Amino acid sequence: MAKRDHAKGSLPYRFIAIPMDIIRSSEWNALPPNAVKLAIDLMSQYTGKNNGRLCPSFTVMKECGWKSSKTLVDAKRALLECSFVVLSRKGHPPSTAEWLAFTWWKLDYEKSMDVDPRHFPYLNFVKLVKADLNINVENPLKKLNPVVQKLNRWVPKLASTCSETEPMNLVS
Repeated sequence: MAKRDHAKGSLPYRFIAIPMDIIRSSEWNALPPNAVKLAIDLMSQYTGKNNGRLCPSFTVMKECGWKSSKTLVDAKRALLECSFVVLSRKGHPPSTAEWLAFTWWKLDYEKSMDVDPRHFPYLNFVKLVKADLNINVENPLKKLNPVVQKLNRWVPKLASTCSETEPMNLVS
């Protein structure tokens, strides 16, 4: 009988899980393609025990196919503008590398990090989405029933109902 390399029912390959709230967020959709590639390359470094020690240095990223350090720096800047990416350690080349963390994974704290683990914005994107879902379109001051909230999971299409030049007025 052949020996299995994985447990019964598990996947025989590694994969990256990205929360749907992130993929559908305006921040993710506004990222340039190089920043999305950098995010995926950084996620591929995650082992389950090293969030906060994901290294975007050019030396490491060359192994992922990056050829230009300027492109990498631009992608890193764009990624750091997002609320779901945190700079966990400022790099001081050539002795120390810069580290990043994603907020949908718990921070695996190490004492050489520059971020305080008590103030790490873990799941910060979920709080924003839940706050948006609590809005009743007809009467924004009235809270929605939890069942209706589940039905209207992707309600934040409010911006598409008004023009960009005209401000949205929720209170009549």
